[in-house]
Amino acid sequence: MSEKIYVLNEDGSILGLQDRQYVHEHGILHSAVQCLVMNSEGKVLIQRRAATKDGSAGKWDVSFGGHCVESDNINNILIYNVLKEGKEELGLIINPQDVIKLGEVRYTSQENKNRELLGIFLIKVNDNQKFVFEDGEVSEVTWVEPETLQYNIMQNPKEYANRLGAVSLLRLYGA
Repeated sequence: MSEKIYVLNEDGSILGLQDRQYVHEHGILHSAVQCLVMNSEGKVLIQRRAATKDGSAGKWDVSFGGHCVESDNINNILIYNVLKEGKEELGLIINPQDVIKLGEVRYTSQENKNRELLGIFLIKVNDNQKFVFEDGEVSEVTWVEPETLQYNIMQNPKEYANRLGAVSLLRLYGA
């Protein structure tokens, strides 16, 4: 049995928890987070997904992210999952006050079987930040200018996970 994730009404309100595999098999809208990590130079960290991942294996993706799993605080499931995913994927210890919400994006893939309402977040880190990826989800990371990233996505879309389009929300933040 796979993990339980939050499923949503079409208006984005929470219905409850459901088995992840069931949600994907039946195309149920569910909650997820994506985070862009930025350094003092305004560069964004992107990660190459491990070759063993079930989706977008070996492709470049946002700094980190994932499905929203059960949280003790129903009002902060997005922040809870940002903190959890940052620790799991990159070894980041994130202060909740340092998390900036950029917006929300609906994302659909796998012939409408994967339907997500993505909370998109920005986290600024010190230039000496070390990253640790021990859980096998990430194979490497690199820093890139947001404009360069958008250009590269347009030129070589097969190298990038579809979800990387959310990087355009950085313009709303002024980055």
